[in-house]
Amino acid sequence: MLNQGVLGFKSPIQQVVMALTLIKGDKVDLWVRNMLDALRRLHPVQHNVPAIWNHFEQQFRAKFTNSTKELRARMQLKRLKFRYPDIDGYIAKFKDLIVQANYNLASQEAINLFLKGFNKNRNLLNKVFTPPVPVSYEAMKRRLIAIVKSMQLVNSIAQDTPNFKGFCGNMTQMPRGNQPTL
Repeated sequence: MLNQGVLGFKSPIQQVVMALTLIKGDKVDLWVRNMLDALRRLHPVQHNVPAIWNHFEQQFRAKFTNSTKELRARMQLKRLKFRYPDIDGYIAKFKDLIVQANYNLASQEAINLFLKGFNKNRNLLNKVFTPPVPVSYEAMKRRLIAIVKSMQLVNSIAQDTPNFKGFCGNMTQMPRGNQPTL
């Protein structure tokens, strides 16, 4: 942006040269020199096309992209576990890792990984798979959010009501005089 009015800085060759001047360090110096040597062999008018910048960007990504990032994200996805009640945190972390692992969120593999994070909570999974059974990631996500929010509400009510036993209560443990009549 600083060089918008400067003649020559619309030139893809000049843009690559400018970018290369900013890349410094012992581990990158040889790569920068090789890129500059390749640029010197280009004709300054005939070869000064947008493909020059695209080639530079492609070479830069190939050289400096973290090649293990995808693999690490896949490993983290396999170990990711839901910790009640943080459903929003679990979903956010899952989505980030899915993108880093280069998975399609709608794929069956991604859905299986999403559900695997809940495998320590069988009760929660059983509730997810009550009819109508959700088949897409979005439907499962919505159902899980609703279930966890309901569980939080029930737990909140239970904390505020000492004798509260859940949705149905436990009528057999109430003193005889207090049992409701039907």
